[in-house]
Amino acid sequence: MNPLPCPGLLTRRQFLGASACSGMGTAGLLHTILALRGLNAQTIDSLPADAPYKALVCVFHYGGNDSNNLLIPRAASAHQKYLANRTVIGLPLSGILPLDSLNDSGLELGLHGSMSGCQALYNQGNLALLANLGTLIAPITLADYRNRTAAIPDNLFSHSDQQIAWQTSASSMNAAYNQTGWGGRLAESLMEGQERQSISMLISLSGTNFFQVGKTMLPFRPGPGGTPTFKLGQSSRSQDVTRYAAFRSILDAEHANLMEDAFSDLSNKSIIEADTINAALQGTGSFPTLPNTDLGNQLRTVAKFIQAAGPLGMRRQIFFVSNGGYDLHGDFIAPHAQLLGGVSGALKGFYDALASIGMTNAVTTFTASDFNRTYDSNGRGSDHGWGGHYMVMGGAVRGRRIYGSYPDPDILAGNNPLDTGRGRWVPTLGVDPYAATLAKWFGLPGSRMRDVFPNIGNFDPDIGFMNA
Repeated sequence: MNPLPCPGLLTRRQFLGASACSGMGTAGLLHTILALRGLNAQTIDSLPADAPYKALVCVFHYGGNDSNNLLIPRAASAHQKYLANRTVIGLPLSGILPLDSLNDSGLELGLHGSMSGCQALYNQGNLALLANLGTLIAPITLADYRNRTAAIPDNLFSHSDQQIAWQTSASSMNAAYNQTGWGGRLAESLMEGQERQSISMLISLSGTNFFQVGKTMLPFRPGPGGTPTFKLGQSSRSQDVTRYAAFRSILDAEHANLMEDAFSDLSNKSIIEADTINAALQGTGSFPTLPNTDLGNQLRTVAKFIQAAGPLGMRRQIFFVSNGGYDLHGDFIAPHAQLLGGVSGALKGFYDALASIGMTNAVTTFTASDFNRTYDSNGRGSDHGWGGHYMVMGGAVRGRRIYGSYPDPDILAGNNPLDTGRGRWVPTLGVDPYAATLAKWFGLPGSRMRDVFPNIGNFDPDIGFMNA
């Protein structure tokens, strides 16, 4: 399932006219306009002048990851229940990696056999797991769900709706929030009242998304090598040098028409910012620990921006990366193993890349997905579910722990207190407290939590998986 588009930036006339005059082409100008429309800034009340650099990295799994096969019980009786329900998509005990947990639930939970990188991170204390987490407006029971006696998120089990719910932390009860993402609102809360500085706090390596859309801020979307540059400015031909100098002279001139003046200012800043970004990225490492995969290359670019944060004057950044292919109703075992193995290798490589530049404590990476999938099988794969299991990684994470309550793997008995049908679990942890715990570490004060997370008053706002 592909991410949904976010609202446009300019009218067609403005966009085409601007790109034609700049000489950069539509794609190049759009990238730089995005950077300038979402310039980074911080709030004095929220971020002290000496606040150290921090970054959040969202890894979104489009299509609904079957996390019932990410976190699996290894205790004999629980594993037998797991196999009885999962049937053709269940994994044998020999295919589950043990976890050295500090808070073992008695189920001896382990990871999918392809996730040795995440197993190492977990056992080293640099990764934690969140059990049975999903979209919620407020905590509910199975009876609430069946009788509709409590607020329930709209359109459960729908890919597009649940992607929006995850990324916006909104519902029909808070319609004013469903046009912006909680990442965008978090950035705007931290920048409110401050002068603009440097590039956007929001950077997407995976196209448009709802997560990073704010009221006034939008994500900057660089390519793998940086941002497009003004072509004439990169040429050494004498004619091009003359034309470039003339064009910059026109941009620097004062204009009587306000629209001409505004366009000249925007174009000038676009050229300067593109050159600044690319110069900073040229001094960064190649990060060979990251695999040469789509997700690995996205995270490599993230690592480059993090290493360049000092030269770019950044103190806070929020990144978005993603991979897809998780909607596995049919052929399941091999494709799912490949997906989880790819995620594990990319996360381990990213952590090692951050370690090489001394930034592991400054960066927290977390996973998200449309939803979990059914605990039972449809005979080949699994279908759309609800509450699932997620990972959070970083030097500031209180790792080697499983937060939340893992559902009883026996649904055949028909009396599971969280089963809405076929093992579609009622979540016991919500997206709001998951996100709020990250935002608190990121620097958002408690007084601003409800501005960013409309439903947070219904939950404990700190799950406890982050160190101060």
